[in-house]
Amino acid sequence: MNIEALDRAAIIEAVTAEVIKRLGQERKDEPTACKKRAVLLTVEPLPELENMLKPYYEVRYFDEDLRDCDVLIIPKLCLQLLSNLANGISAGPRERFTLTMLLKGRKVVAMEEGLLYRKYKSTAPVLLYKMYDDFTEKLSNFGIRVVKEAEVLATCLGEGRATDIQVDHRTESAHVPHHPEVLSRKVITEAELKKYRLQNGKDIVIDRHSIITPLAQDYLRMQQMQVHRR
Repeated sequence: MNIEALDRAAIIEAVTAEVIKRLGQERKDEPTACKKRAVLLTVEPLPELENMLKPYYEVRYFDEDLRDCDVLIIPKLCLQLLSNLANGISAGPRERFTLTMLLKGRKVVAMEEGLLYRKYKSTAPVLLYKMYDDFTEKLSNFGIRVVKEAEVLATCLGEGRATDIQVDHRTESAHVPHHPEVLSRKVITEAELKKYRLQNGKDIVIDRHSIITPLAQDYLRMQQMQVHRR
């Protein structure tokens, strides 16, 4: 092999090495795919929940500088926060952020174990306890999913049930008139309500675990139907 051929081979080898080096550098410089952001509406460290979410989300604890997220998780609903959210009151940064996320269509999940009013079930006046039950149901109607801690990840990833809220209506059973039929389907639609009304009138009995669709809720209001849950 003559000197010219050796030089040409050396140049090709050097250029190839430089190209490979630069390609490798470009791969290192490429930004990694951003994870979706999950915000915990608390400043209290929750390492178990944080570690459970980290493989799927960038986990942040709430602070007033945050403006958006993909999933908002509410570990604890005190009486004030529950009341304000149920009434759409933006009384502070937590309420304001939560209501804004709902308005933006973000997923909001609350932990059932964090409903603090429930620890007073054995001592609270019936009507006061029922008021907070009604607040909890309003959160569900607003799109907040109330689930057990073990179901939080599945719900965040879109694998949870349509809603998991179970409201404890302690006072309703004593006032519910007898009906031959109880609507116990998992999801109650407008069409089913129309059929039920024709057969049973304006009083309707629904299983407490059933979900009422938004259109069905509108129909109930327009027809002024009385809903009882069992």
